[in-house]
Amino acid sequence: MTYTDLKNEICNTWVQLSAEQMAQVRMALLDISSSVGQYPRMREISKCSSLASALILLEKWKLLTPQKVDIILQLTEHVGPHTGMIRGLIEHYKKKTFPTADTYDSEETHVQQNPVPHDPVYNRICEYLSENLRGRWSDLGRSLGLGNLVTELFRDPAIRKKDKVYQVLEEYRVRVQGDPIPGLLQALQGCELNLQRKHILREILS
Repeated sequence: MTYTDLKNEICNTWVQLSAEQMAQVRMALLDISSSVGQYPRMREISKCSSLASALILLEKWKLLTPQKVDIILQLTEHVGPHTGMIRGLIEHYKKKTFPTADTYDSEETHVQQNPVPHDPVYNRICEYLSENLRGRWSDLGRSLGLGNLVTELFRDPAIRKKDKVYQVLEEYRVRVQGDPIPGLLQALQGCELNLQRKHILREILS
Protein backbone atom coordinates (compact mmCIF):
# COMPACT_ATOMS: atom_id res chain seq x y z
CA MET A 1 0.00 0.00 0.00
CA THR A 2 1.40 3.37 -1.03
CA TYR A 3 0.83 6.71 0.68
CA THR A 4 -1.58 7.71 -2.11
CA ASP A 5 -3.43 4.40 -1.74
CA LEU A 6 -3.84 5.04 1.99
CA LYS A 7 -5.33 8.49 1.42
CA ASN A 8 -7.64 7.21 -1.30
CA GLU A 9 -8.87 4.35 0.88
CA ILE A 10 -9.65 6.73 3.72
CA CYS A 11 -11.38 9.26 1.48
CA ASN A 12 -13.43 6.49 -0.13
CA THR A 13 -14.70 5.56 3.33
CA TRP A 14 -16.56 8.87 3.39
CA VAL A 15 -17.21 9.75 -0.25
CA GLN A 16 -19.70 12.40 0.82
CA LEU A 17 -19.79 13.85 4.32
CA SER A 18 -22.91 15.28 5.90
CA ALA A 19 -22.89 18.88 7.12
CA GLU A 20 -22.50 17.62 10.69
CA GLN A 21 -19.59 15.35 9.77
CA MET A 22 -17.86 18.16 7.88
CA ALA A 23 -18.27 20.38 10.92
CA GLN A 24 -16.51 17.69 12.99
CA VAL A 25 -13.65 17.64 10.47
CA ARG A 26 -13.26 21.42 10.68
CA MET A 27 -13.30 21.30 14.48
CA ALA A 28 -10.60 18.63 14.39
CA LEU A 29 -8.50 20.79 12.05
CA LEU A 30 -8.85 23.70 14.45
CA ASP A 31 -7.78 21.54 17.40
CA ILE A 32 -4.84 20.12 15.45
CA SER A 33 -3.58 23.53 14.32
CA SER A 34 -3.80 24.85 17.88
CA SER A 35 -2.12 21.80 19.44
CA VAL A 36 1.06 22.28 17.43
CA GLY A 37 1.30 26.00 18.08
CA GLN A 38 0.01 27.27 14.76
CA TYR A 39 -2.21 30.32 14.63
CA PRO A 40 -5.66 28.87 13.84
CA ARG A 41 -6.11 29.22 10.09
CA MET A 42 -9.89 29.69 10.11
CA ARG A 43 -10.06 31.03 6.58
CA GLU A 44 -8.30 27.96 5.19
CA ILE A 45 -10.26 25.60 7.42
CA SER A 46 -13.59 27.09 6.40
CA LYS A 47 -12.80 26.32 2.75
CA CYS A 48 -12.52 22.59 3.41
CA SER A 49 -15.51 20.86 1.86
CA SER A 50 -14.39 17.23 1.92
CA LEU A 51 -12.10 14.85 3.72
CA ALA A 52 -9.69 15.02 0.78
CA SER A 53 -9.38 18.81 1.09
CA ALA A 54 -8.74 18.41 4.83
CA LEU A 55 -5.88 16.00 4.11
CA ILE A 56 -4.44 18.47 1.60
CA LEU A 57 -4.52 21.17 4.28
CA LEU A 58 -2.68 18.92 6.75
CA GLU A 59 -0.07 18.29 4.07
CA LYS A 60 0.28 22.03 3.49
CA TRP A 61 0.90 22.47 7.22
CA LYS A 62 3.50 19.65 6.99
CA LEU A 63 1.63 17.66 9.62
CA LEU A 64 0.69 14.86 7.21
CA THR A 65 3.51 13.29 5.21
CA PRO A 66 4.32 9.78 3.97
CA GLN A 67 6.32 9.38 7.21
CA LYS A 68 3.68 10.89 9.54
CA VAL A 69 0.20 9.48 8.98
CA ASP A 70 -1.24 8.96 12.47
CA ILE A 71 -2.60 12.51 12.42
CA ILE A 72 -5.37 11.11 10.19
CA LEU A 73 -6.83 9.33 13.21
CA GLN A 74 -7.09 12.60 15.10
CA LEU A 75 -8.80 14.15 12.08
CA THR A 76 -11.40 11.40 11.62
CA GLU A 77 -12.08 10.06 15.11
CA HIS A 78 -15.40 11.93 15.48
CA VAL A 79 -16.56 11.73 11.86
CA GLY A 80 -18.19 8.32 11.96
CA PRO A 81 -18.04 4.71 13.18
CA HIS A 82 -14.96 3.77 11.19
CA THR A 83 -12.15 4.56 13.63
CA GLY A 84 -11.12 0.91 13.97
CA MET A 85 -10.95 0.46 10.22
CA ILE A 86 -8.94 3.66 9.75
CA ARG A 87 -6.51 2.59 12.46
CA GLY A 88 -6.15 -0.76 10.71
CA LEU A 89 -5.40 0.89 7.37
CA ILE A 90 -2.78 3.11 8.97
CA GLU A 91 -1.12 0.22 10.79
CA HIS A 92 -1.11 -1.84 7.59
CA TYR A 93 0.49 1.03 5.68
CA LYS A 94 3.13 1.53 8.36
CA LYS A 95 4.02 -2.16 8.50
CA LYS A 96 4.41 -2.31 4.72
CA THR A 97 6.31 0.97 4.47
CA PHE A 98 8.27 1.03 7.73
CA PRO A 99 8.90 -2.53 8.98
CA THR A 100 10.52 -1.16 12.14
CA ALA A 101 8.17 1.78 12.65
CA ASP A 102 7.37 2.91 16.17
CA THR A 103 3.93 2.42 17.62
CA TYR A 104 1.04 4.82 17.15
CA ASP A 105 1.57 6.34 20.57
CA SER A 106 5.20 7.23 19.93
CA GLU A 107 4.42 8.87 16.60
CA GLU A 108 1.48 10.76 18.05
CA THR A 109 3.77 12.14 20.74
CA HIS A 110 6.16 13.30 18.03
CA VAL A 111 3.36 15.00 16.09
CA GLN A 112 2.21 16.87 19.17
CA GLN A 113 5.64 18.38 19.66
CA ASN A 114 6.12 21.78 18.06
CA PRO A 115 8.59 21.37 15.18
CA VAL A 116 9.49 25.06 15.07
CA PRO A 117 12.46 26.31 17.13
CA HIS A 118 11.86 29.26 19.47
CA ASP A 119 8.10 28.89 19.09
CA PRO A 120 7.09 30.95 22.18
CA VAL A 121 9.48 33.70 21.09
CA TYR A 122 8.15 33.66 17.54
CA ASN A 123 4.61 33.87 18.88
CA ARG A 124 5.58 37.01 20.82
CA ILE A 125 7.06 38.48 17.66
CA CYS A 126 3.86 37.70 15.75
CA GLU A 127 1.78 39.36 18.44
CA TYR A 128 3.99 42.47 18.45
CA LEU A 129 4.05 42.84 14.66
CA SER A 130 0.30 42.32 14.37
CA GLU A 131 -0.15 45.43 16.50
CA ASN A 132 2.66 47.54 15.04
CA LEU A 133 2.89 47.05 11.28
CA ARG A 134 -0.13 49.17 10.34
CA GLY A 135 -0.27 49.30 6.54
CA ARG A 136 3.17 47.78 5.99
CA TRP A 137 2.09 44.16 6.42
CA SER A 138 1.95 43.70 2.65
CA ASP A 139 5.52 44.96 2.20
CA LEU A 140 6.73 42.47 4.78
CA GLY A 141 4.76 39.67 3.16
CA ARG A 142 6.33 40.32 -0.22
CA SER A 143 9.78 40.58 1.36
CA LEU A 144 9.18 37.13 2.87
CA GLY A 145 8.40 35.75 -0.58
CA LEU A 146 4.65 35.49 0.00
CA GLY A 147 3.41 37.77 -2.76
CA ASN A 148 0.61 35.41 -3.79
CA LEU A 149 -0.75 35.25 -0.25
CA VAL A 150 -0.57 39.05 0.05
CA THR A 151 -2.60 39.41 -3.14
CA GLU A 152 -5.17 36.92 -1.86
CA LEU A 153 -5.50 38.72 1.47
CA PHE A 154 -5.88 42.09 -0.26
CA ARG A 155 -8.93 40.71 -2.05
CA ASP A 156 -10.70 39.92 1.21
CA PRO A 157 -11.61 43.18 3.00
CA ALA A 158 -13.41 41.24 5.73
CA ILE A 159 -10.10 40.13 7.26
CA ARG A 160 -8.65 42.58 9.77
CA LYS A 161 -5.12 43.86 9.15
CA LYS A 162 -4.06 42.28 12.42
CA ASP A 163 -5.22 38.88 11.22
CA LYS A 164 -3.55 39.40 7.85
CA VAL A 165 -0.25 39.93 9.65
CA TYR A 166 -0.77 36.69 11.58
CA GLN A 167 -1.57 34.77 8.40
CA VAL A 168 1.53 36.08 6.62
CA LEU A 169 3.81 35.27 9.55
CA GLU A 170 2.33 31.82 10.09
CA GLU A 171 2.54 30.99 6.39
CA TYR A 172 6.21 31.96 6.50
CA ARG A 173 6.76 29.78 9.57
CA VAL A 174 5.17 26.80 7.82
CA ARG A 175 7.28 27.23 4.69
CA VAL A 176 10.67 28.03 6.14
CA GLN A 177 13.12 25.26 6.93
CA GLY A 178 14.29 25.59 10.53
CA ASP A 179 14.20 28.74 12.64
CA PRO A 180 12.04 31.45 10.99
CA ILE A 181 13.36 34.33 13.09
CA PRO A 182 16.60 35.17 11.18
CA GLY A 183 14.76 35.34 7.87
CA LEU A 184 12.04 37.49 9.39
CA LEU A 185 14.60 39.94 10.78
CA GLN A 186 16.26 40.13 7.38
CA ALA A 187 12.90 40.79 5.72
CA LEU A 188 12.13 43.59 8.19
CA GLN A 189 15.47 45.18 7.38
CA GLY A 190 14.79 44.84 3.66
CA CYS A 191 11.48 46.68 4.11
CA GLU A 192 13.20 49.37 6.18
CA LEU A 193 10.97 48.49 9.12
CA ASN A 194 13.87 49.32 11.39
CA LEU A 195 11.90 50.44 14.45
CA GLN A 196 10.06 47.13 14.58
CA ARG A 197 13.27 45.19 13.98
CA LYS A 198 15.10 47.02 16.77
CA HIS A 199 12.22 46.44 19.18
CA ILE A 200 12.28 42.71 18.46
CA LEU A 201 16.04 42.53 18.96
CA ARG A 202 16.08 44.60 22.15
CA GLU A 203 12.82 43.72 23.86
CA ILE A 204 12.02 40.18 22.72
CA LEU A 205 15.25 38.45 21.71
CA SER A 206 17.63 40.02 24.23
